[in-house]
Amino acid sequence: MMTLAVLLPFLMALVCALAARVLGRNTGYLAALGYLPALALALPLAGMPAAAPVTEMTRWVGDLGLNLVFRGDGFSLLFAVLIAVIGTLAALYSVAYLSKTEKFGRFYPYLLAFGGSMLGLVLSDNLPALFMFWEMTSVTSFLLIGLWHTRGAARDGAVKAFLVSALGGLGLLAAVAMISIAGGTTQLSQLDLAAVRASPLFIPALLCTIFAACTKSAQLPFHLWLPTAMEAPTPVSAFLHSATMVKAGVLLVAKFGLIFGTAALWNGMIVPLGLATLCWGAWLALRQTDLKALLAYSTVSQLGLLMSLYGLASAEGNFSGTAHLLNHAAFKAALFFVVGIIDHETGTREIPFLHNLRRALPITFVLALLASLSMAGLPPLGGFISKELFYETMLHHGWPFIAVAVAGSILTFAYCARLLSIFFAPRVPLTEAEEVLRVGALKPHIHEAGPALYLPPALLVAVCVLFGLWPQSAEWLTRTAANSLNFAAYPEHLALWHGFTPALLLTLLTWALGAVVVWQAPAFARFQSRMTPLWNANTVYYSLTEGLGHRANALIARTQGLALPDQLRIMLLAAGVMGGYAILKAPQVFHSIGTVPLGMLPIGVLLVAGAVGVLLSRNRLTAVIVTGLTGFGSAAAFLVLRAPDLALTQLLIEAVTVILFLLAFRYLPGIRDLPRTKGRLFLDAFIALAAGIGATLLTLSSLRFLAPPISPWYLVNSYSGGGGKNAVNVLLVDFRGFDTLGEGMVVAMVALAVVSLVRLGKVGSRNKADQDALVSQPKGKGEA
Repeated sequence: MMTLAVLLPFLMALVCALAARVLGRNTGYLAALGYLPALALALPLAGMPAAAPVTEMTRWVGDLGLNLVFRGDGFSLLFAVLIAVIGTLAALYSVAYLSKTEKFGRFYPYLLAFGGSMLGLVLSDNLPALFMFWEMTSVTSFLLIGLWHTRGAARDGAVKAFLVSALGGLGLLAAVAMISIAGGTTQLSQLDLAAVRASPLFIPALLCTIFAACTKSAQLPFHLWLPTAMEAPTPVSAFLHSATMVKAGVLLVAKFGLIFGTAALWNGMIVPLGLATLCWGAWLALRQTDLKALLAYSTVSQLGLLMSLYGLASAEGNFSGTAHLLNHAAFKAALFFVVGIIDHETGTREIPFLHNLRRALPITFVLALLASLSMAGLPPLGGFISKELFYETMLHHGWPFIAVAVAGSILTFAYCARLLSIFFAPRVPLTEAEEVLRVGALKPHIHEAGPALYLPPALLVAVCVLFGLWPQSAEWLTRTAANSLNFAAYPEHLALWHGFTPALLLTLLTWALGAVVVWQAPAFARFQSRMTPLWNANTVYYSLTEGLGHRANALIARTQGLALPDQLRIMLLAAGVMGGYAILKAPQVFHSIGTVPLGMLPIGVLLVAGAVGVLLSRNRLTAVIVTGLTGFGSAAAFLVLRAPDLALTQLLIEAVTVILFLLAFRYLPGIRDLPRTKGRLFLDAFIALAAGIGATLLTLSSLRFLAPPISPWYLVNSYSGGGGKNAVNVLLVDFRGFDTLGEGMVVAMVALAVVSLVRLGKVGSRNKADQDALVSQPKGKGEA
């Protein structure tokens, strides 16, 4: 079931790509079916406390330890079901949300491919496969964020997200390699933890893992990509930025906590960084005027909270983190859906343009109210319970931690109130320019959305209410998932009331100070404006990318802008240097010269004569004929070396090349001599000689194998294994069949490209509509 849960979304992506032209927006119903096996994983999750984790393996490259291994422990199954639920709701919501002109043949395949990648990531127990799915989430999220690619902001957001995620992917690749080497296996659940911790690779792998997790989960200073990723359609934002991609880094910290949690460096880096991200994200969220931007920065803040809990690598931290992970997925996805409704029904997401919407959108108001109160941590909602757990956990680790946690929660309370202000606040006075923008943005008649839009967030809000009023339902899921992370069981229980505890007193303090910030919102906004630095993560990013572009352009201008003879001199000189390096590293290379058959000597003279003849020829026909000497000489060399099939291939290629040369003669420009001084002529001769000798020595040095050659194995097994006496043919067709198939596909693609280029030059190749458009196009000055 786990393998099917991962693979079916990819299969359904192909089906949706083909069916979108017929079904249009109704393709969303078909896309929702792709998550049915993942939803069915709720059944083994229900029996998980009494059952051992289930493992499914599909062999891939077993000798290298590359297998698709999926492991269904409590944490992985909970995450998979979470992805499936929100992915299904996002697909159904998009049917009513997206316009009829949307490119559904792209949107739904991208959405399903992303969902399959996330499912593979959370269920994978094989480290290389985990990295593969990690990178697939980066690629598919790039496609989703840049779906509206005609908008510059969408392109910028997609590129920024991809660059940051790809940078973290390099860190994860290094971490996976080091952990596999140190642990003696590529399977995560079978690592030798003692060997990993005793290895000199332990600290580098730890640092690379933290780096990868911080880039994916938008921790400081890598938080810059997440707000600009909000240029994606709202269903994408709800799916990617509530329960899925942004939590991939959290997942990594949670799963790898058992490996690295014993090191003080692990929680010493992750917990302070997470708390700092909690405060900074909330600070920035309070400054936003766009509802989606506010939710984006609130996601950054909430991810910091989760990272600080899982970074503790303790039973208490994992229990608290999992409880808040469930609540955050519910209220944040619901809020994204609600903001989508507001944008869909009013025409804008700008807070200053919206006021007193509770009368026009009563159902949306109730949903937004409950989800926002849960995010703010007010009872009797699930967010209150997980926020209390967060305070309890931080209290056990010192007052500096709890002080930062309270500061971040005060700002969270304030930005939740700012989000709800659009339903209560009266119309604020605007400047004349702002009033023009407001009138142009707002729809004339604002009314409540249909059930297709408000039912998905209603289901998620119901979960927030259920977890608050019936904490035992969340406790069972939380304990099942947290216990599977192999830490000791956490004895406390989830409840709305634990008495007058320090955490409750801190909660009351949070509400009081948060209310003061809301009351003094204009003064606090002016204070924030004065505290705005001249630089931030975005300015650093744009400065770096712009500087890199200038450096690249300068390098290209200094190297690729050279004349062809100068570029050839550099390339040939490099070949000579590599040959000298080969002699330095393998002085016995000269012994290989003695193994060359004597029959190669006259062939070598023929090859050299052909090359010199090209230099001395005065017309193209002579040059082509003399060039053929080198090609046919190579075929003769293959014959001497007992490779008749290669000789035949070389003869065919040489014949075709000569024919192509002759066909292209009429299109070539006239021959012109390149003036060279006598000194430059001798220099070129020296470079050519050095390159030829260097390339020869480099080839001969490769005969010194770094390991025993595998060629005898093919000679022994070509007949018994492949059924052929010609070892070369068996090697190409059987042992390297897929490689040969790939090469054949490349040749076919090149052939198609050549045919297309040839057709472009034919008269009448354009269709009549194109010709009419060209004829009717008005001529500019100087155009004939």
